[in-house]
Amino acid sequence: MTEQDHLQVYTLTLTTRGPLHIGSGQKTPRKEYILNPEKGTVSFLKEQAFFDLLIQNRLVELFEGFCMRRGGDLYAFLYRECGLDDEQIAPVIRYQVSTGGTLDADHSLKDIHRFIRNPQGVAYIPGSSIKGALRSALLYQMIAGQDPRRRQANVARLMDMPMDKRNEKNLVLPEESYLHVLELEAKKPSNAVNSLMRGIQVSDSEPVPDRMMTLTMKQDGSRAGETHAINLCRECIAPGTAIRFRLTLDQSILKNRITAQTILEAINAFAAYYRQTYEKHFASPHGLSDPGTRNLLHLGGGSGFFATSLAYPYLGEEKGLDFVSRYLSRNFRGHHHEQDQALGISPHTLKYAKHGQTMYVTGACEVSIT
Repeated sequence: MTEQDHLQVYTLTLTTRGPLHIGSGQKTPRKEYILNPEKGTVSFLKEQAFFDLLIQNRLVELFEGFCMRRGGDLYAFLYRECGLDDEQIAPVIRYQVSTGGTLDADHSLKDIHRFIRNPQGVAYIPGSSIKGALRSALLYQMIAGQDPRRRQANVARLMDMPMDKRNEKNLVLPEESYLHVLELEAKKPSNAVNSLMRGIQVSDSEPVPDRMMTLTMKQDGSRAGETHAINLCRECIAPGTAIRFRLTLDQSILKNRITAQTILEAINAFAAYYRQTYEKHFASPHGLSDPGTRNLLHLGGGSGFFATSLAYPYLGEEKGLDFVSRYLSRNFRGHHHEQDQALGISPHTLKYAKHGQTMYVTGACEVSIT
C-alpha cells in the first residue's frame, strides 16, 4: 500500500476459483469461428480479412452455400473443402483460446458468448465489475449491522405497499438507504454524489493473456446435487488465474468508515451468509472443485441472482423468499419460480461451469488486498 495525503492506493488481486465471464454482449455464431479439434482451440476471425481471403481464393459462392447448410463447421470447410492451409488462414485469425474440452465438432457446435475486450482486442475485467461486487458486500455488512427494529420498520412499510408500487430496485439493492450518507445534495438523496462509494475507485484490470482464456458450458445444479447442461457456451478466464487491479480509497470522503480491512471483512461476511442461507440448500455435484471460503466473491455472468441481490438479508429469509420468488416469476416466466416457496429457496438452482472434467462454481473468485 502507498499513501499520499488522503489517498490510500492498494493492489487488489483477484484469483479465479471458477471460470469467470464478463460479457461483452457479443455472440459469435457457430459457423463464424474455427474449432481445431487436434489442438483443442477456437480461433476468432478478423471479419474483413476473412472475407478478403474468400474473395482472393474465389470461395465466396462456396462459403454462401456452407452458411445455408444445416450443419457443418468452419474448420472442415476451410481446410478440407476449400483446400486452404495454416499459412493462408493464420493472417485472418484475431486470437485463439482453449476450448477447455467444451466443444466437439462431431456434435452440435454452440454459439459463443464473448468476453469483454479493449479496442486492441485484449481481454480485461472492468473496474466497475469489481466495484459493484464490493458494493454488494459492503451493503450486506451495513444491513447486518443495522438495528433490527429500524430495518424491520422500513421493510414493513415497503411490504405493506401493493406489489406494483414497491421500489423493487431498493429491495434488490437498497443502496440509497445505507450508502448515500454524505448529505452533499440533501434535496436529492438518490443523487450518487451522496454515496460513500465515491471514495472507492477500482481501476480496470491488467490485460488477461489469451492463454488464460477458455470456453465453458453453463450447468444448472439442483438441490439434490444433480447438474443439467444448458446450451450456453461462454468465453471465460480459466480457474487459477490471478488478475491485478489498483484499489484507491479516498479517506477525505470515507473518513475511515471504509478501509481495506473492512472491505475484506465485508467480503467474508457476505460469503458466509451466502453459504449459510443459500448454498446450504444444495448438495455438491460430483467432481466439484471446492472454491474455499477465504475472501470469496461471486462475480460476472452466471454467478446467480443471490450473489447480487440483497433481498434476503434486507427482508429476512421468510419475506426474502416470498419477494424473490415473485420477482423471478414475473421476470423469468416459464422457469417455474412460483414453486420456489414450496422448495424453501429461490432461485432453485446453483450455477456451475464445467472446464475439462472438473465442475466449478461459476464466478467464484478469491480477493487479496496488499
